Amino acid sequence: MIISFSNNPSRMRKQSALVVAMMAMASLTGCLGLGSDEGKGDMASENDPLRINHIQMKGTHNSYHVEPLISPTREYMYTHQPLDFQASQQGVRQFEIDVWWDIREGLRVYHNQYDSGTTCPTFESCLSTLLSWSNDNPLHHPVFIWVEPKDWPEQAADVTTTLELSGLLEDIEQEIAQFWPLNKTITPDIVRGESASLKDAITTDGWPLLEDSRGKAIFVLLARGESRDLYVQNHPGLVGARMFTLSEETSNEAAIFSLSDPIGDGEEISRLVNEGYIVRSRADSGGEEADNNDTTRLVAALESGAHSISTDYPAQVEGLEYWVEIPDGTPSRCNPISSPDWCASVDIEDKVP
Repeated sequence: MIISFSNNPSRMRKQSALVVAMMAMASLTGCLGLGSDEGKGDMASENDPLRINHIQMKGTHNSYHVEPLISPTREYMYTHQPLDFQASQQGVRQFEIDVWWDIREGLRVYHNQYDSGTTCPTFESCLSTLLSWSNDNPLHHPVFIWVEPKDWPEQAADVTTTLELSGLLEDIEQEIAQFWPLNKTITPDIVRGESASLKDAITTDGWPLLEDSRGKAIFVLLARGESRDLYVQNHPGLVGARMFTLSEETSNEAAIFSLSDPIGDGEEISRLVNEGYIVRSRADSGGEEADNNDTTRLVAALESGAHSISTDYPAQVEGLEYWVEIPDGTPSRCNPISSPDWCASVDIEDKVP
């Protein structure tokens, strides 16, 4: 592997010559951001206090997911531990939750009708599980909770109409307000402060200080196009909103981005990070990287400065050599692009899983 994912000596001996070469290069040039000044933006200064965007963390894709007994595709063949276990034992600090509207049972959490296994069947239960862990660990750096609205009718009808009829977006908003305390939430209003817009606040004043943000969560609406626009329409400028959105860089709501391909979009990710935005990317998808023990995408994500790197494999799985760790993370680390030069992983959070 290119990054050391284990302290097991026998596993480390199996690493290829390419691993050794790249690790040596990293120690000499800081290409992975493990202590070198090179590659950091002008925003990084020895006098800068740590802020939310100075972090690089591990995340999970479909964080609730349980592999079906009979899987129709390799893509579904992975199982996550419960959310609190991921946070306490696997160092996960970014979570992704798919939410469906059910007329009988409220907001349900699962992937789709063919892939419905879940460790927390309702949105409320997912939030409650994470909130209990957060309350028990009040010094954790901010966790990111990405919420993806799902709606079957949108496949056959206008998405805006179906979302308006179901009220899914507002139900999500209301359940966040009901089941996650406001004083433990970093909202768009907090980040905006006295600035005219989120974009202005982030690119001029920066994100809130890390020390003021411990024990809190940032919610992000994982939706684009009409779904996102409907949410912004209901919360113009995201004033009063509980969630951030994936808005265009030219918009007043621009703050957080998701670019899943760190190989093809690596330069764009780094540019956005340098501008002060927060970016999520992915280390693997569909089992391809895991089956081939291919860390190329992971290394690209680490080097790009993506703030959260999402994976289906946050810990070792029997039969696979591949899983994801943040190098020298405790469990997260200083962002190799945006953090001040003096930053050390223990400054971000000192809780080794």
